[in-house]
Amino acid sequence: MAKAKIEPNTTAYPMPVCLVGANVNGKPTFMTAAWFSKVNVNPPMFMVSLENVRYTAEGIKENKVFSINFPGKSLVEKTDYCGLVSGRKTDKSSVFKVDYGELKAPMIRECPVCLELKLKKTIELTESRLFIGEVVAAYADEKYLTNGKVDVPKTEQFSLIESPAPGYTELGKQFEKAFNVGKKLIK
Repeated sequence: MAKAKIEPNTTAYPMPVCLVGANVNGKPTFMTAAWFSKVNVNPPMFMVSLENVRYTAEGIKENKVFSINFPGKSLVEKTDYCGLVSGRKTDKSSVFKVDYGELKAPMIRECPVCLELKLKKTIELTESRLFIGEVVAAYADEKYLTNGKVDVPKTEQFSLIESPAPGYTELGKQFEKAFNVGKKLIK
């Protein structure tokens, strides 16, 4: 069976949702993002891609610190709201309870997991910027930990799907063990 040619801009996979936090003009602001990823293990680093026009990007450039906050599904309404309105026109500083850690990057107290990052590199693209930050501190509520590690299903994190229609989806049931199932094929 031949594959059908589709739009190159297609995203055919769920993208975890986070809230990126930064101070802009001395006030905390948060924006919803799904274009982010862990990009290095030691030291731990994450990348987030923000369009050049994003208000939160100004705060990251200005202060050289930011946060990545992982909301649970109980925060889906507030998370969606932070993606619908710009901090340039709407003060989002009171949408969440805000905490500050070592770097003074604003973090969301209600999020199960929060990362505080120091900006290491910015890569300019045509319409976006990739901000690469080193995780200086990570925080999680005790109730989301199992044996001292984040128990992701407990956090009820959710993902964005773009097709067939935009929506949020829950994490599915684990069906195999990573770094294990493929061992059957090793000769």
